[in-house]
Amino acid sequence: MKIPSGVGAGGPFELRDFQEQFIRDIYEPHDRVTGTRLVRRAVLSIARKNGKTGLIAGLALTHLIGPEQVKNGEIYSAANDREQAAQVFKAARQMVEASPVLSKKLRVVGSTKTIVNYSNGTFYRAISAEAGTKHGLNPTVVIFDELAQAKSRDLYDVLDTSFGGRAEPLFITISTQSNDPEHILSKLIDDGLTGIDESIVCHLYAADEDCDLDDERQWYKANPALGDFRDYNDFVAAISKAKRMPAEEPKVRNLFLNQRIAPTSALIARAEWAECKGPVEFKDGESVYLALDLSSTRDLTALVMGSDADPTRIKAFFWKPERYLREHSHRDFGSGNKKYEEWVDAGYLETIPGGSIDPSIIAARIAELYQQYKVIGLAYDAWRINDILREFDNIGLEAYKDSEKGGDGLRIVPWGQGFRDMAPAIDALERAVTDRTIVHTNNPILNWNLANAVSRVDPSGNRKIDKSASRFRIDGAVALAMLTGLKARDRQEAPMDIENMLAWA
Repeated sequence: MKIPSGVGAGGPFELRDFQEQFIRDIYEPHDRVTGTRLVRRAVLSIARKNGKTGLIAGLALTHLIGPEQVKNGEIYSAANDREQAAQVFKAARQMVEASPVLSKKLRVVGSTKTIVNYSNGTFYRAISAEAGTKHGLNPTVVIFDELAQAKSRDLYDVLDTSFGGRAEPLFITISTQSNDPEHILSKLIDDGLTGIDESIVCHLYAADEDCDLDDERQWYKANPALGDFRDYNDFVAAISKAKRMPAEEPKVRNLFLNQRIAPTSALIARAEWAECKGPVEFKDGESVYLALDLSSTRDLTALVMGSDADPTRIKAFFWKPERYLREHSHRDFGSGNKKYEEWVDAGYLETIPGGSIDPSIIAARIAELYQQYKVIGLAYDAWRINDILREFDNIGLEAYKDSEKGGDGLRIVPWGQGFRDMAPAIDALERAVTDRTIVHTNNPILNWNLANAVSRVDPSGNRKIDKSASRFRIDGAVALAMLTGLKARDRQEAPMDIENMLAWA
């Protein structure tokens, strides 16, 4: 075979070590009794531009006319759209046309993206999810390109259930990771990495979840071809752009570092937030703000406390029902993961007995903070706030809404989640992070929530946190935005008193 295009085009297709090992792990294991190949499913998850398309084309031809050919075989390379399918077919066609031997033995049918081997009745075809129904196929081999980009699992399921008539079926997936732990690709990777099933091979090349963008050692973990046929200067340029433009960072992390991060604009850039970590202490009687984001009955609840003085020192509290720690660790972080349980053991997450959030526990913590500090105000999302207010009544904590000027007790401030209230809150949070006037303790749950939060922009340029686009938990990010927003609003509406003047000085 010849390299179809790019670096080394026209030269021999020489496998690199990571490619060879993947192929050996698929094709070498055989059943000692029957002699048939053991592996039925294989996943190679790797960053973009590491030779994925050429490898798919080469494997397809290996089954079409190489040592893996079978009589009347059907080989399919699957893609999510016609353009993607055309790229794989183009690479296979170029390989055939670059070889006089292959050109004589194979016929290329461009109109149907098909290559036929008439000597044994086998054909290879590139198909996409847009090409209509795939029911009735009887594949020997399917190679799925960029499964992570599939918006539904319909094409995957049709192909996965069509192997019944073949002796040694093989389904190979080569893709960057999906950001969704519930996506079929994430499920395949998590299952394959366990090593429980010897019929499954999984090779994952990905940078560590919390790595810095400029950590060069992490680049190679996701890009084994970096500096070889993966252009080093092009990669560095992409990393540099992501560091300058926060909106580019999620895309680079997902596609270039192969991390499970949504390729959309994050609320706050990870690198900027990391620069704000530092020691945080509060003195008894200190003036503070609180912000509460209550979850549904089974998920994460967040309470954030921040100092009135600058820089705003931040401390976060999180709760989750004990019953769902294991189940939701699998849901949010992948099969076999114990992230929520680890956070409990480390003291970052508090559990609530049973299977639902008990508002009395949250109300009791707010009352404790109210007794220990001078709480200027508590910002809250209206969701289930009546449950908290009822518990305030039960424990004798007086509260008054912000509209009731001059009330006694804890001042509570409703905070809308639309553009009107959230736009200035996000602006205040962004300024605090950019100007380094916020300090946090590097709480991993708060870090995770901020990394998950995605902003939506209206035609006027106002922003709000887009809960529908944020696949994972963002409760801490919402609470933090409300807190910084309330603090900024108070400073705009009221003249600075002597205590705050001294704090500013």
